[in-house]
Amino acid sequence: MNQIAPWTPPAFMLGGGLMIPLWALFISLHGPTSDNEEGRFLGLDPLFWGSMTSLPSLLLVLGWAGCFKWWYGSAGRMGKTGYVFTLVALLVPTLVDLITLMLGPPLLLPLEAVGLMLLAVGQHTPLLPRLIRQTLLGLGILLLLAFLVALVPIELSDRVQGYRIYGLMNSVLGGVGWMLLGSGLRTQLKERP
Repeated sequence: MNQIAPWTPPAFMLGGGLMIPLWALFISLHGPTSDNEEGRFLGLDPLFWGSMTSLPSLLLVLGWAGCFKWWYGSAGRMGKTGYVFTLVALLVPTLVDLITLMLGPPLLLPLEAVGLMLLAVGQHTPLLPRLIRQTLLGLGILLLLAFLVALVPIELSDRVQGYRIYGLMNSVLGGVGWMLLGSGLRTQLKERP
């Protein structure tokens, strides 16, 4: 466990924790459907605040980078593949959103979901507690389901506020999942030398 940088658990917990209020701000300015209502906060539009929802992803990338040796070094091929999938799926859209200030579609969300699931089942170390494995697997399944919700055609999803359902799954429940991962890793850091 000493291979995990001390900033890793807080990065996961803060990243997950920021997802929730940033999504709430974005959705309140944008509206619950795909039609942008053009609200403003501090003079900035929903497009800006939507791109700021990428900041938590940067924190998650920092968390993954801080435990590279632990995740990547002790994993088999499946776990290493999951680590790379997860890192790429978080980093690429985050950089694109921050550079262009454009909230892009969640095209790499399935890659992130599969990466998390591969990490959960592909880790060959007794150091990875069952709770962390379950958190990774649950988070991967949740993100995959959120992506499936995002695929529902706008004509159908707007009627049931599918935009809001997707955000609740991805940002609120996903944020809680990331906080749980950070908390589990922090507990591991305290228990092991």
